[in-house]
Order: sequence, then C-alpha cells, then structure tokens
Amino acid sequence: MGAFKKILAALLAALLLCAAAVSLPLPDRIAASKTEEIPPAAISHLYREAEMILIGACMRVSQSDDGASFARFSVSRVLDGAENVGAMISLPVNAEPGEQYLLYLKRGDGSEGAPLFRLLTEEPIHVENGRISFEGESCSIDSVERDIVRQSKILTVPAQSFFYNDLSGLAEACDEIIIARVLSVSEPTETVCRSTLKGESTLATLEQVFLKIRVENGLGGGLKYGQKLNVVLSPYYVRPVINATDLSVKTVAAPPETYPAVGSAYIFFLLKSEDTRSDRYFTVNPYQGYVLLFGNSMIRPYYNTALKEMNDLRIFAQRLRAAEAAGGAEE
Repeated sequence: MGAFKKILAALLAALLLCAAAVSLPLPDRIAASKTEEIPPAAISHLYREAEMILIGACMRVSQSDDGASFARFSVSRVLDGAENVGAMISLPVNAEPGEQYLLYLKRGDGSEGAPLFRLLTEEPIHVENGRISFEGESCSIDSVERDIVRQSKILTVPAQSFFYNDLSGLAEACDEIIIARVLSVSEPTETVCRSTLKGESTLATLEQVFLKIRVENGLGGGLKYGQKLNVVLSPYYVRPVINATDLSVKTVAAPPETYPAVGSAYIFFLLKSEDTRSDRYFTVNPYQGYVLLFGNSMIRPYYNTALKEMNDLRIFAQRLRAAEAAGGAEE
C-alpha cells in the first residue's frame, strides 16, 4: 500500500509539472525561448508601424536656414524593408557623425519639400557595441532582429468583419470588387493571427486558406486585368462577424466548407490588409467573400442576402454601378 501511495504521489507531481509547463501566449508577441533576450515591448510595437527598419551610420549633420538639423545616414544593415545597404537617407534629426543608429522609418506624405522618410521615434536610437537603450531598457540588435522575424510570421487580420444585407453596404465596405481566376489554393493552415481593435491587440491561432488569383476584370476599385493577388480566406476571424444592419452577431449560417477551385472564375469582394508592409487582401467576411461564375451565371450561396435575386453577372454589374453611383451622390 505504501508503494502505491508513492507511485500515486509521483504521478500527481508529474501532472503538476506538465500543467505548469503550459503557458499562455504573450498578449502581443509570440513567446521566445527562455534563453533568448527579448527586446522591450515598446521596441517590438514599433515594428508594426514601421515600413523600414535600418541601421545607419551618420555621415554628417547640416543646418537649414531656419536652424533645423538634418542628418545624413548611410545604410549599413537592413533589418526589415526593401532598402539597400549603402543607400543614403536624410532625416530632419540630430545625430553624431561616425556613430551607428537604429532607424524605424515610415514614408513621408509626399508633399513638396517634405522628407522622403520620417522617423517614428523622437530621435534616432543610438547603437553601441551591438546594443541599444530605449525608454530605460537595453537589448541587443540581434534580439531586435529575431523579434522582427518572429513578428513577420504573424498574420494581421481585419479587426472586425461585418455581414451586409444589401449590395450598397457590401460595395461600400469593399476596397476591391473583381472578377478573378483562381491560380492556387492552400490547404487550411494554422496561422498565428493578430487583430487590433480600439488599441487592444489580440493573438489567436486560426486556420486560414491562402489563394493566389489573377484579375480578369475590375468591377470596383483600382485593380487591372492580369494583376496577380495574394488573398487570405478566413473561415473564422478573431472576433465574431457582426450584422451591419442591427450590429447583432451573425449566427445564421456556418462559413462555407468548400473553398474556391483552381481554374474557376469568381467575383471576389476584398479588403486591403491593415498591415502597411503586406500586399495581401482578405475576403470581406467568411460569408460574402466570393461568388462562383459559370459564364454569366452567378452561383450565389443562399445566405448571401446582399445578392438576392442576382443570378446573372450583367444584372449584378448594373446594380453595382447603381449602388456605387448612389453612394457617391450621398457623399
């Protein structure tokens, strides 16, 4: 009996250890190895705002007629973005010639006389012996780069998706409405997704389907014939789909269990990615993202009430133009 108690105690201890080993994901980042240095959260957050992250050597500093400082940097290392090593970048900041700086950059507004890039921090972040100090915390540049790689694997999905009961609401919500042919369809893939609503960021692992499509005709938006797009079909979003009419949670039908077929043509209703560095598009919601075409015939799912009584592409195009014209008149 004593031996049995010892075995039972050992099993309970093992179970407790297993339970302790399970940890919830960090609220805003994928957890790194315990042995890895993790950069400060403030540094990690800058990744999502920046269009380029570079290390540059300050070559010289000049003064404008009004006394403002302009520093000229030579890019020595690219952590994220499309810039080349050796490129020169001028910023309206002060810096010490000969020193290295970490630069989180966003493109300027394009206005006349405005800098090509603007700095997202108040001043460039000084790099010394491969380390930086930011808002009272220190970390290595290598840890910043590892964090960038981790974050690049997170898919930014729409913060909220709405279901539309009429074509005018659906058309107004979409960034692009196109006829496109499907070139490839992935298997449902478990993907770490981030959704940010009212400043609150949520991470969740969700199945996503990734499509590559070729535009055949643009019905609403700026896409042209022949353009190839990467589209994310989200069977489920981080948050529930909301009915745009009464703001209730959409529970009438489950998302489709079948996905677009390679070689077939569809009308796609798309949103641009909220991630400025991504060229992906998302279907407007899990229910109304695409409609199969057979010639001019539309195979409309029964639950897509926005397209009620629209089984012909020509009728759809006429009503879409009318809806867009009415929306433009209201503006």
